[in-house]
Amino acid sequence: MSLNNYISKLAFTSKITNSLKSWISLIVNSKRYSSRFKKKNLDLNNNETFVYHLKVAKKSFDFYLRTFKGDIDIFYEVYWKKTYAEHLSILKKEPKIIVDLGAHIGITSTYLSLKYPDAKIYAVEASTENFELLKSNTKSFKNIECIHAAAYFEDGFVNFSKNELSYNQRISETGISTKAVSIQSLKKTYNLSNIDLMKIDIEGGEIGLLSKNNSWLSSVENIIIEIHNPYTASDLEKDLKPFGFKIMRDEHFVFTVVKGYNN
Repeated sequence: MSLNNYISKLAFTSKITNSLKSWISLIVNSKRYSSRFKKKNLDLNNNETFVYHLKVAKKSFDFYLRTFKGDIDIFYEVYWKKTYAEHLSILKKEPKIIVDLGAHIGITSTYLSLKYPDAKIYAVEASTENFELLKSNTKSFKNIECIHAAAYFEDGFVNFSKNELSYNQRISETGISTKAVSIQSLKKTYNLSNIDLMKIDIEGGEIGLLSKNNSWLSSVENIIIEIHNPYTASDLEKDLKPFGFKIMRDEHFVFTVVKGYNN
């Protein structure tokens, strides 16, 4: 990391943490994680977890991050590097209904809640370990509904992998049996006639989700999606074009697709 980036990170963590202890802990634990990650010496069974007292947009809340599971990386990506900021700037209007597929531990859901406090956010996460932290991290956010399930093209059960970095867990042939829910069922359960924004980061599950039983796409206005091999940008365009979507932004396998965009 360059000196400028390091100074920027120090300033960011100083601004976002609500206590000296949280600031020091976040800096130290970031270094501990990155050092082991670079040496490929991570113990993925190590669930060491710290609670950080944060303050963002005048809202104080507690946030739980596991030191060695990749949580800290994702936290920095979303809150410090603002990986979604440019994508969200494309939206024509503020979303009122948001569905976060692959909500992980709530980092993106809370970021969106702070940006769109009047929105209702449905955070869907399959991993049991992640889901427990998702509930804890969103406890202070009354507009976030946590849903323990894997987003899938049909209802049922799927196997979910373990022993991966927390944000890399995915549907697999073996693993932990997890409830799967289709978007149609999700809409019916929560009475969602329209979804203003859907964020999709489900580690390859987008292949089936977007190509099978996908009529629900007609009720979605905007999608921010991270795609994974072997799914390609061409596949994404092919699956979404029949529903009037246009790719508006492409950055490091993260796409913003918008419906009815004429500019």
